[in-house]
Amino acid sequence: MPTTAFERPLSFGLRVLALLSLSLAAVVTQASGQTSDKHFFWAPGQTPNANSVSNDLIYHGGNAGAGAIGVETKPGVYLIFWGPDWANGFTTTDAKGVQFTSQQLQSYVTSFFTNLGGTPWAAIQTEYCNNVPAGTTSCASVSGGGYVTDPRKQLKGVWTDATPVPSDIIALGLAENVADDPLATEAIRASAHFNYDPQATYIIFTPPSSIATGQPVYCGYHTQTNSVDGLGNPYRLQYAFIPFLNMNWPELGTGGCGMNSVNVVSDSFGHGVFDGYSIVTGHEYAEAITDPDNFASVQDGWNDAQGNETGDKCAWTDLGNVPMDNHTTFAVQPLWSNKAFDVTGQGCVRSAPTNPHAMPAVGITPPAIDICMTLPTCPPGVAAGQPMPVNMAYFGGRVQVTPKIYLVFWGWGDANAFDHTTPGNPASDPDGAGALMTRFVEAMGGTTWGDISAQYYQSNYNGNYSNVGNPKQMLVGVWHDDTNPIHDNLAPIELAQEAARAVQHFNATDLTDSNFVIATPQKFNDAGFNQSSYCAWHDYTTPTGYPGVKQAIAFTNMPYVLNAGGGCGEDFVNPAPTGNLDGVTIVLGHEIAETLTDPGAESTTGLVPNGGWFDYQGWEIGDKCAWVGDGLQVPGAPFNMIGNDGRAYPVQTLWSNKSLQGVGYCSQGF
Repeated sequence: MPTTAFERPLSFGLRVLALLSLSLAAVVTQASGQTSDKHFFWAPGQTPNANSVSNDLIYHGGNAGAGAIGVETKPGVYLIFWGPDWANGFTTTDAKGVQFTSQQLQSYVTSFFTNLGGTPWAAIQTEYCNNVPAGTTSCASVSGGGYVTDPRKQLKGVWTDATPVPSDIIALGLAENVADDPLATEAIRASAHFNYDPQATYIIFTPPSSIATGQPVYCGYHTQTNSVDGLGNPYRLQYAFIPFLNMNWPELGTGGCGMNSVNVVSDSFGHGVFDGYSIVTGHEYAEAITDPDNFASVQDGWNDAQGNETGDKCAWTDLGNVPMDNHTTFAVQPLWSNKAFDVTGQGCVRSAPTNPHAMPAVGITPPAIDICMTLPTCPPGVAAGQPMPVNMAYFGGRVQVTPKIYLVFWGWGDANAFDHTTPGNPASDPDGAGALMTRFVEAMGGTTWGDISAQYYQSNYNGNYSNVGNPKQMLVGVWHDDTNPIHDNLAPIELAQEAARAVQHFNATDLTDSNFVIATPQKFNDAGFNQSSYCAWHDYTTPTGYPGVKQAIAFTNMPYVLNAGGGCGEDFVNPAPTGNLDGVTIVLGHEIAETLTDPGAESTTGLVPNGGWFDYQGWEIGDKCAWVGDGLQVPGAPFNMIGNDGRAYPVQTLWSNKSLQGVGYCSQGF
């Protein structure tokens, strides 16, 4: 939070620590960035100025000292439960006097971070980036940004450190952070216990016996270890401190940091009594991702003109339970979205304004049970190779009844689109990937594989229903667009703009049943694909998600998956060299099938749901069977589908609610 937050009445000790910090800040001068000590999450009643919800977050350059990162592009989190009380166990009570154990608290927090990744709430962060000019408010308006990603598996490790905690922790002031702050020391010790990850946040929890300076004014903070003139810590590391939140503080009571603030009655899992823990840790983690650097009090990531970060601007407002993976919900606060604010005037949201539905790379599809969190180590291969259970459900949106697919090869004819040529192939398609995509879309219609999607339907809201279509001819048009400029590290909005240009080029009028596949060449792809975050994605244009772009376009971002090699399906079905292009049809088939059954990509327009068919974890018909077998020939694994032209095309299986007598499984077709 901003330095001006210290203007409220403080104890004498706090004034001294603040002055020490400000003195140290004067040692290093920076041209940009907001100055702050440790970035605090104040208790209710100490929230930011109301003006903070009337302006955008601003990027401050990511240049505060050597090692600055601006944002965490591949966020991860380590949890440290520090103190012998966590090992020995203790109890706490909720607002109604019901008793809970420290083990339940640890399980609640661990579950929150286990299930946070890949959710629409965590995806709010993905509009922010680094490697853009200071003063930027929208990464979509500039090129070259390294975007925050939202991987499914963000929790990297949990450690109960039974070493003693000082009874009175000095927890305020950068001077202590550099010199002898025990929390900074514990964060460094945790990075040695796990592994040092410059993209991760190390979150430290202390038990009731330890009181931190400044409590109960704040509920937590995040900062970064610092070193000045050789004094301090060996390297920069993001960490957060969460004191024991469920204390009965004078004037604040037990709810001062969120206990039972959303769920008035606690359940056996801890919803209610531990509401504050998901609210506060979610707040701190989100801010550490988007504004991680703190060198000599300079915050060089995303904060507004008052120094407020993505959590501060929405602190203690519109709290609520949000759905996460594995049928779980957790109490959280909204996070700030510049994109939502610029379109609607309301920046505090609990889900991303746009959330392209991405196909993960090989090896990161989570199994039904996250074995990596139940064993001390994560054995190779356990994060892939299993289908996701639980049938798909209908969420009220449309499906594609008379599907029409348009292929757009954007920039393939550019002189710099490829770095090689192949005898017998055109310079604009040296590997034959474009020709293969065209043949595949022409051949997929009317097949038994296509019949899997045809079991899913839409309500016409007149008592009638219509099923997904499977006509023999789905390919309606092909456009080689070498006129509109293209570059590398494309932003999602640029792909949406190309889809809108395709609508105009084809004079397409039936947007309800159309899918515009934007295929990009070897050297020009979107930033997320270049960061190995996924293989492809599909989405749907809404006013909030893609401001200024024609609404209601279902489109697919199809990067040049050959760049990813085995990470996106090379030789996944067939041995090399026959299988070198396997990933092209596996990935494209995945995205087309998901657009058929969920063209709205789980989005909403206002209060109207656009989402069609997916499960309660947000997994669609392709996700649930992606990379099953992990390259092995097991039931549900990818296979060679015979197209309507008699040729074999490698595809993945698709989820069928009808399989196994209605239990559901991955099917090759009917």
